[in-house]
Amino acid sequence: MMKTIMIVLLALALTNCANTNYKVNKEAKDEGRVLNQVPQWYVDAKIDKGFIFNKNADKYVYAVGQGNSPDLQLAIEKAMMIAKAELADKLHGQMNKRTDLYITEIGSEGNKKVVSKIEQTIVNVVKATMIQGYESWEKDVYETPENEYRVYIGLKMGVGETNKLAEYIAKNAITAVDVDTLAKNAIEKVMVENITNPDGIKTIEKQ
Repeated sequence: MMKTIMIVLLALALTNCANTNYKVNKEAKDEGRVLNQVPQWYVDAKIDKGFIFNKNADKYVYAVGQGNSPDLQLAIEKAMMIAKAELADKLHGQMNKRTDLYITEIGSEGNKKVVSKIEQTIVNVVKATMIQGYESWEKDVYETPENEYRVYIGLKMGVGETNKLAEYIAKNAITAVDVDTLAKNAIEKVMVENITNPDGIKTIEKQ
């Protein structure tokens, strides 16, 4: 009898697992309330470190992305691309700033004025970056009042051994480097920049 009950309970548990669906939240139609639906984890863009769970939280780089589309898969891909771009920016982003100042005098003698103009340009450059071993740590899906899907995705990538592909990356790093080409380029650079006599005293630079 006990065995029969256990089999029935197991069957019910399997049935419940098979019928589990993701619940899509609906954004509020009332003006001014849509922003209340933004997940807190999306705003924080991080995981709090704990004693038992998330003990390695400080060894990850975090990024978030958001995308919307009438097609759910396209909304997910948009969010993923934005989150991956943020990861690349955090890993290899470079910020350049340029300030231009122009000052001149205008007018005739005794009635001159100094006119100045200053412009600042800030450029954020992201190098080509390998994003390997990233993980999705959070995801929320909402349905907008316009019947579109809005997807929020959080990605994290471990640094060093916390990267789940650390072993794979280490093994393939050697094969990915063309040692012969690197050596050839280094020798050619030395030959172009410097010609040294046998005594190594005088250096002549090629023009």
